Amino acid sequence: MAGRKPLAAIAALAALALACAAALLSWLVLSSQPDQAEPEPVEPVLEVVYDEPAPSVPLYTQTDERWGGLPYADADLATSGCGLTCAAMAWQYLSGEECTPAMLLNLVGNDYVQSGQNYMPGFCSWMSEQDPTLDYTVLYESRDRALRELSEGRLVFGEMQGSLVDGGREYGGHIVLLVAVDGGEVTIHDPCVPYAEVISEPRFHEVDWGYFISIERS
Repeated sequence: MAGRKPLAAIAALAALALACAAALLSWLVLSSQPDQAEPEPVEPVLEVVYDEPAPSVPLYTQTDERWGGLPYADADLATSGCGLTCAAMAWQYLSGEECTPAMLLNLVGNDYVQSGQNYMPGFCSWMSEQDPTLDYTVLYESRDRALRELSEGRLVFGEMQGSLVDGGREYGGHIVLLVAVDGGEVTIHDPCVPYAEVISEPRFHEVDWGYFISIERS
């Protein structure tokens, strides 16, 4: 029996070594696997509703280098495109779609030019054809009516001569777009000026107006 003790000890050591090797192999296999991250909780998707700002009337100028040189009314937009430019501003506001003077020119060409002049009832008729909910007036001359309809939310095209503001540019015949009246001040988009003109109501009555025509959504 004494001769078997070394063999038993060797066998025990071998078994221990084998167990250690198995444990090491198991650890190596597990450590080589990518970490399994805990799944993050899924947050419920909530619909976000944003308040849309009220649309504003754009301000385009007929002399803009992007379209000022385009042929129009026996000249070009920079020279003769005041009415078309005002119509583009109005149509973009009323339709909610972009409409630069170049885009409107592409749509209507010279259809609303009479004797070299912009014919605003024609532009209003075209807008109404595109959107039957739009309503426009006949030509009228009353300054008080223009301010009243402006205060009721209409856009008003105005034909004028002379100067719109004190010391301002002189026009022989020009179309501008009246966009708002508030607190005794009238806001006007002049297609020859790159900013809105704001004049007092007394000054508005001093301007040499020829006619007005108004348009709105009925």
